[in-house]
Amino acid sequence: MPSNAAAPPVFRLHDGHPLIQRVRNHPWENRVTFNPACALVTDPDELFEVISSLPFDPATKDRLRLQQALCFLLYRAQGEKTAEYDHTRSSIGLAILAPDLTLLARHTAPVILPDQDYDNLGVEDGRITKVGDRYYMFYCAYSSHPDGNRIRLAVASTRNFVDWKKHGLLNGDFNHLHNKNSMLFEGRPGGLLTLLHRPMEGENAMAIHRATSTEVLGPWRSEGLLLAPKPNSAFKDTWIGGGAPPLLLPDGRYLVIYHIGNRKHDGTREYDLGIAVADFQRPEIIVKRLEPLLRPESPAETQGDADLGVNNVVFICGAYFHNGDLVFPYAGADSVVLGGRIAQADLRTFLDS
Repeated sequence: MPSNAAAPPVFRLHDGHPLIQRVRNHPWENRVTFNPACALVTDPDELFEVISSLPFDPATKDRLRLQQALCFLLYRAQGEKTAEYDHTRSSIGLAILAPDLTLLARHTAPVILPDQDYDNLGVEDGRITKVGDRYYMFYCAYSSHPDGNRIRLAVASTRNFVDWKKHGLLNGDFNHLHNKNSMLFEGRPGGLLTLLHRPMEGENAMAIHRATSTEVLGPWRSEGLLLAPKPNSAFKDTWIGGGAPPLLLPDGRYLVIYHIGNRKHDGTREYDLGIAVADFQRPEIIVKRLEPLLRPESPAETQGDADLGVNNVVFICGAYFHNGDLVFPYAGADSVVLGGRIAQADLRTFLDS
């Protein structure tokens, strides 16, 4: 597997300032906003229908209709526990951005709540892929159980990013384990829907696995390990998991951006990003890999919420191509949403090397 290519430089959008951060008078998001899924919509008819259904005033909708494309961003939010409700349980908020990740509108209420037995402790870290005329969000369902809290994979779908239908836990042989980081490849590589996931226990745990199905709701069948973590002498321990849903490239390969978890010798952690290329026409599917693509360096990436104490994290749950560039929102220190861009020329150099 070639590994001598240089990492394409990541340009931090908006001078590294947060795109989305907590709103103090919204109890459900007055602590942290992070790990954003996203979908770029460019079809004019679809945009008209979606904008018409959004919970905004007419003037805001008119401003949105001036855009030729919109990024719908679904971010994880946590607030404080009150006498009425425990907002420390993660829910999902909605923001609308221009393709360059300039904020245009933001809903004041969550669009997905932890309201089912299988996700009653949190709806976490969604990833969105369009299949047919619906957008499917695969997410981590955190739930209570008499034998100990459970972390499993669930899915919900929508046509307008506001009204979501929960389909329950994923129907697959991998969901009897603690599992996270589920997402679909765009299209049907090799003729099948392909899902990434990251078992937290069992054989080859804490690495990226894949599963296949003929239908988005399953049943899903495990196909085993796809990408294992690389040992890093600078850290005591390293693991990886999927990041953004893999994006189809013009040559039929896929761009895969994933996260890298590292435990330092002093017990603290650092989360980085890596980049890889998948080719389903090759016996070894991962044909190019490089890490790190991005490490936490800016203040918003290195210093998180003081009470939660999560620092030194960059984490991605979605990306898209716009005018040839790769654009992606990402989380900084489990506290805010930031934006990044890789220029088309730099990405091409990496892909062709």
